[in-house]
Amino acid sequence: MKAHARLTVARRGSRSVVTEMRSAPPLTLRRTGSRGSSAQVHVVGTAAGPLGGDSLRLDVSVLDGASLTLRSTGAQVALSGSSTVHFGLSVDGSAVVQQEPTVLARGCFVHNHSVASLTADSRLVWQDMVVLGRHGEEPGRMVQHWDVRRAGRPVLRTTTSLVEPSLYRSPAIVGSASVLGTGLVVAPGLSVSPYARDGAAVHALSGAALVTVLGVDAVEVSGLLASLVGSCVGAAGV
Repeated sequence: MKAHARLTVARRGSRSVVTEMRSAPPLTLRRTGSRGSSAQVHVVGTAAGPLGGDSLRLDVSVLDGASLTLRSTGAQVALSGSSTVHFGLSVDGSAVVQQEPTVLARGCFVHNHSVASLTADSRLVWQDMVVLGRHGEEPGRMVQHWDVRRAGRPVLRTTTSLVEPSLYRSPAIVGSASVLGTGLVVAPGLSVSPYARDGAAVHALSGAALVTVLGVDAVEVSGLLASLVGSCVGAAGV
């Protein structure tokens, strides 16, 4: 299956409004209200997947002065076979992206590309989680690329390879963890102090903060990730 969904949010007076919303199952977009001046949209999975052979693409644009909160309604289970998932984000305002976990079921191989282009004054909060396999199941595989640029300059460019267990089970990568949480906060002038504890860290980037959390329980990882991201958001005033 090939699916390409698009979402555009623009500023209209004191509110942010959706000016373009094009769904393509399994990527179905639903407006779910507004929070003050921010538009709220959920991504609803209306078909299983990604499945082998799927190529899924979601492009989101937040125009000058607009604000968007984008969430998903449930976990995405990647099933057997090779698939590609591309998430493109263009922000000239403010965006909060909170995705439910991607579960790597046995036999899958997901090629995930997350690309964001920000202007100098834009703000972004982005949270993502990956779960290595369903309960009692050998996990599938994933190669995850993040490429974030602001005003044309790199903020974060990283690749996480969850392909060969003998490599990624190294203590330097995920060790014995089965849940990986990642958060990114970008805002003008943001400065945070690096922080580390068992299974979690906050990394100071240029005008940004990268949060990583590892664990074996998705609820615990999600809670700690939200807490650490929240502290960075507080420092940024996002």
